[in-house]
Amino acid sequence: KPCRCCRPIIMVFSVGATAANNNNMNMNYNNNKINDSSSSSSIRTLQSMHLDFVHDVAFDFYGRRLATCSSDRSVRVWDLNESGDWVSSGDAWQAHRGAIHKLAWAHPEFGSILATCGADHDAKVWEEQQQQAASRWVTRATLSDARKAVTCIEFAPRHLGLKLATGSADGVVRIYEAFDVMNLSQWPMNGGTMGETEMDSGLTCLSWCTGRFEPPTIVVGGGTKLVVYRFSDSFRQWQPIASLPTAGGILDVSWAPNVGRTFHWIASAAGKELRIHKINRKDAATVESSKILDTNGTDVWRCQWNVTGSVLASSGDGGVVQLFKCDFRHNWRCVSQVHGAVPGL
Repeated sequence: KPCRCCRPIIMVFSVGATAANNNNMNMNYNNNKINDSSSSSSIRTLQSMHLDFVHDVAFDFYGRRLATCSSDRSVRVWDLNESGDWVSSGDAWQAHRGAIHKLAWAHPEFGSILATCGADHDAKVWEEQQQQAASRWVTRATLSDARKAVTCIEFAPRHLGLKLATGSADGVVRIYEAFDVMNLSQWPMNGGTMGETEMDSGLTCLSWCTGRFEPPTIVVGGGTKLVVYRFSDSFRQWQPIASLPTAGGILDVSWAPNVGRTFHWIASAAGKELRIHKINRKDAATVESSKILDTNGTDVWRCQWNVTGSVLASSGDGGVVQLFKCDFRHNWRCVSQVHGAVPGL
């Protein structure tokens, strides 16, 4: 069965301030074009200059840089200049020995840092070095603990320090931490691993809880399982605290930023099924509800919240990004759509 990432067209949609405040945007894929919509009424097309399928696109914290990774084993970084055009920042570099599945930016407080993972079983940490003519990305650490391909990767929220979560096809999540941010070559595993007994297949996605007043918490998805883990200070390890309902075939998961709510929202994408799970903030083991959203019959591959956690964006095989919002009756409705059809593509 072909990978859902390997699609003929890549589209990066930016609606208002949503794109500038989300690290990873919803997208479809192509091996040679990136379509960027800086407003709801305009789309710009960029030549990606990759030689194979593009698997992931990630914006930095400020939304003025983006990184792309591909099956051609390379990573390329783009900058938004003053005229509003995306320009390639230096040359692409070969980051892995196989296809690169995902990448992620660290918070700028820790510097200009990228993390990548791929089919060669490795996750790598890169740091940008400024030179006279151009910048250069240097490998700071190679994390080779996975027994199979590393499929997802994400940095923890800033208040938790410089931590990195990786999920792999062997069904294991590993949490690494750079205790000395001035020495990025050392990334010991913090709290061991999770998922060995709870997950029934390889992992496809993970997402951190961004709450500042709660213990470190993460949701992990793969196969027919969607599990919430929390770090226990008493046992000094990660423990499963909740299992969220799903029809299986989990492709993506996103934990909504919490701005004053007494509960958490977690969105999950699984083909025909786009769900929003509501869990109690004081007791994350309590799943209050799980609602299936109407996606007009299209398969959903990716989902992502805006910076306030009030609008959910989803994308899939329809070439359309749908924006969902909850009304005063607590019903989720599609309030806007961004179409990616570009004449001539």
